Amino acid sequence: MAVPEHSAPVYEDLLRSAQRLSFDLRRIDLEDSDRDRHGMTPEWSPLFGTPTWTRMPEAARRELTRCEVAHYLGVAIWLEVALQIVLLRRNHSADPTRPDVKFLFNECADENLHSLMFADAIDRLGAGHYRLDRSLIFTGWLFRNFAWGEIAYAIVLAGEEMFDVMQRDWMADDRVAETVRRTSYVHVVEESRHMAFARQRIRDHLERISRTRRCLSTILIAVGTHLIAKGLINRRIYRGLGMEWRSVRAEIGRNEHHRMMYRRAAAPLVAFLDEEDLLNGFARWIYRKSNLL
Repeated sequence: MAVPEHSAPVYEDLLRSAQRLSFDLRRIDLEDSDRDRHGMTPEWSPLFGTPTWTRMPEAARRELTRCEVAHYLGVAIWLEVALQIVLLRRNHSADPTRPDVKFLFNECADENLHSLMFADAIDRLGAGHYRLDRSLIFTGWLFRNFAWGEIAYAIVLAGEEMFDVMQRDWMADDRVAETVRRTSYVHVVEESRHMAFARQRIRDHLERISRTRRCLSTILIAVGTHLIAKGLINRRIYRGLGMEWRSVRAEIGRNEHHRMMYRRAAAPLVAFLDEEDLLNGFARWIYRKSNLL
């Protein structure tokens, strides 16, 4: 898809921003995390405020948040790799001198280093990698092979927007391990460009689509976002810590604080989708089922 003339300056501005403010993540010296710090702001734990959380000693809560954030970072890596596959495949034969394609190359370079940064953070936390559920793995395969234009950008934007809200809290919280605070800061700074890029590409695609395609894309974006949100809660974390998954799942499902935090994380995304006419009654129902609305 060629870049509309009125959109080209946006991509040129993003390229200049990347030249001014980027991190060489291979040169960032991150100290090993203290064991007496949380993996993320405790209030972001899906169990925060539940009876199970109340009964846990502080050391167990810290271990839980370290395991949860390790999984969140693993999901972020999964999203970033899927994004690169989709976008590079779709732009393999595009004019490499176009400003949007040049920024795409820059974004993929950033995303590779972000994935390496997150993998190093998981190692430092000592929590290990948690395998994704099969439903999420299958969804990733569908996304990589069949997602088109606005769907590809919007589903990735969904993950980026939610992580952005979370990480702004993590990077400012001195209860959180230094490796998570530092990587969150880098990611927030650089992803701000990536999110602006995704929003503009979505607008470019929406200019030329039919009402039928817009309706279909609206539903598929909601379904993809729902699966990402649900995929952040991994039963393997809680079983690995000796918890009974059925009981944990029930407590998370009843946890109003958790629903409130999810809605807060999704608020910028929902506002953008509403502005671009990518919300309808069925999509809103899906977002409510995901605790995102």
